[in-house]
Amino acid sequence: MEIVRDIVCQVYAGEKSKNIIDLVLDTFIPDYEKLNTDYTFPPNNKDYVFTTEIEMINYFIENKGLNQTFYWNKSLHNRYKIMVGANITDDDKLVMSLTLDASLETGEEYLNKLKEVLQSNIGVISFVNPVDYENGEDFVLRYQKSTHYH
Repeated sequence: MEIVRDIVCQVYAGEKSKNIIDLVLDTFIPDYEKLNTDYTFPPNNKDYVFTTEIEMINYFIENKGLNQTFYWNKSLHNRYKIMVGANITDDDKLVMSLTLDASLETGEEYLNKLKEVLQSNIGVISFVNPVDYENGEDFVLRYQKSTHYH
């Protein structure tokens, strides 16, 4: 079985929500490594440092029109080196991703599982880099009929 590095499974999750982010993290990489509080900052205050990961995520969930992507890792007990991504788009939607090193078949299984968890049928697999899209609406338009690789 050939292992492919950096299989990126992206699925449209709909409205941005910390509960959805937490659900994907807990499903695919429980006990994940928390983000550093200086991972990002509010767009209007580059000197501000968030006090917790929760405060940081909630800032981007609660404020409208912001675009931010977060990635979480887990070093131990992570067979496929799964990294979870959450892309909050400027139209207040959410696209979740899993990046993993596995066979193509396993990548497809993880894409389908992510779709199931998110109760979405809009998703795509790419390699190394996430696919291009401008916001949540654009993701839906480009990939709603696609289960193909990009």
